[in-house]
Amino acid sequence: MDARPVDPRDSEWEVSSPSYRVYFWRPRSGGYESEEFQLERATDVAEVLAWAEERAEGRTFTVYAVVDAVGERGLVQLAGIDPTASA
Repeated sequence: MDARPVDPRDSEWEVSSPSYRVYFWRPRSGGYESEEFQLERATDVAEVLAWAEERAEGRTFTVYAVVDAVGERGLVQLAGIDPTASA
């Protein structure tokens, strides 16, 4: 990991209360199956992580922020690892 100082004025916009997606992963016959949830009105990502940890039931999980920009929806990975993503 590298860290460096930044100028906070370099950003054009921010979302103060994003939606989050949580994907729970379980191995399944040579691959993975997932169960997905969208969380709205969470206080912050710490609340989302606590929610996911309480419901993991032995599964791994990935947490994303949902971002709508330029007319498209995307996901920004915040925590965890997507076992289906290519390295």
